[in-house]
Amino acid sequence: MKEHLVNKSKVRRLTNADFGQLSTGESTQLFTLQNNLGTRISITNFGGIITAINTQDNKGMIADIVLGYDNIESYEHDPYYLGAVIGRYAGRIEQGTFSIADETFQLALNAPDSQLHGGKKALNKQLWQANKFQNNSSASVALTYTSPDGEEGFPGTVNFKVIYTLDDDNQFTLEYFASTDKATLVNLTQHSYFNLAGHNSGNILDHQVYINADHFLPMCERVYPTGEKRPVAGTVHDFTNATDLRTLGDEINGEDEQIKIGLGYDNYWLLNKESLAGEVLAAQAVEKYSGRCLSIYSDQPSLILYTANYIDGSQVGKDHCRYQSRAALCLETQRANSLHKGCSIDNVLLTPEADFYSKTRWVFSCL
Repeated sequence: MKEHLVNKSKVRRLTNADFGQLSTGESTQLFTLQNNLGTRISITNFGGIITAINTQDNKGMIADIVLGYDNIESYEHDPYYLGAVIGRYAGRIEQGTFSIADETFQLALNAPDSQLHGGKKALNKQLWQANKFQNNSSASVALTYTSPDGEEGFPGTVNFKVIYTLDDDNQFTLEYFASTDKATLVNLTQHSYFNLAGHNSGNILDHQVYINADHFLPMCERVYPTGEKRPVAGTVHDFTNATDLRTLGDEINGEDEQIKIGLGYDNYWLLNKESLAGEVLAAQAVEKYSGRCLSIYSDQPSLILYTANYIDGSQVGKDHCRYQSRAALCLETQRANSLHKGCSIDNVLLTPEADFYSKTRWVFSCL
C-alpha cells in the first residue's frame, strides 16, 4: 500500500466514518480497508462486524460478497449474526450449564434449551474500542472489549482483542486474543455469510466447496453433536476432492439424515492435522461464473460449513434485499464441538496462566 493516512485530498487506504447511533445513544464507527487490487472491506466497531467485502470477478467487476445491512439499527436487531465476531463461546451449550473444577455455572439462555453463540448480549452486540494502523503493504483495525465477570453468566473478566488486516496480496487476516483473571470458556469465530456471486444474487447452490477434513461430527435431532466422529468418505459431507470440488446444490435437498436435521449443511468438520499450522489450505469456496475464489487457512482444529438454512426473508438487508434460505454460506473456523453429553472443555478452557490466540486468513482470488 503506497498511500498513507495523509490529508483528505489523497486516496486513503484506511478510512473511517460515523455509522450511526445505537439505541443507547452511543455512536458507532465504520472502517474501510482498501488495497491496491481494489478489494475493500468495511468493519464496524459494533460487534466487530464485517459489513461489506467488495472484490473483483474474472471480468474486473466489483461486487459485495457478504450479506449485511445498510444501517446500525438492523445490526442491533439481527438474529443471524451477519458478519459478527462470535463469543464468548461460539456454538451451543446445552441447558447453558458447564462446570470448571467442580463449580457449575448457569449461563443466560437465548435459544431453546441452550445458550447459543455467547448469549443474549454477547460479543456481537457489544461496542468495541477501535484503533487503526497501517504500513507500506497492509492496513489494520484493532478492536478491544473487556467482558466483565458474570457477563451472560460466564466467570472471569476477559480482555478480548480482534485484529483485522488486509494486505496487497489480497489476504485478509483475522487474529483473536483473549486473557482472563479466572478460569472460563472461550471459543471465538467470525460469522460472515458469503455469496461469491454477490450478496444479492440469489442462492449459493452452484458454489463449489473444498474442506480439508476426513471426519465430521454428526448431530442428533436436537442439533447437538452426538459425540461420534464419523469419516466423510462415501457421504455427502465429503469435500476432500481438491481437483473436482463438490457443488453444494448436488445433495443439499437430498435424503441424507444429517442434511435433514440441519435443513442443509450445518456440521462440524475436524480439519486434518496438516492444515493446523495455518499454511496448508483448510477450506475453499468457488463460484465458477464470476470466478471468485475464497481460500481459508487457519490454526483452528474445526470448521463449520453452514448454508444459511434458517434465513427466511423476514429481514431487509443491504440494497433492500430480503435474503432467503441458502442465500450464502459460512465457513467458521473454531475450536469447539458443542458442550453436550459431557464433551470435554479442555480445548476451550481459558486460564490466567495461558492466553488465547488464534489466526485465520481469507485469501481472495479469481479463477
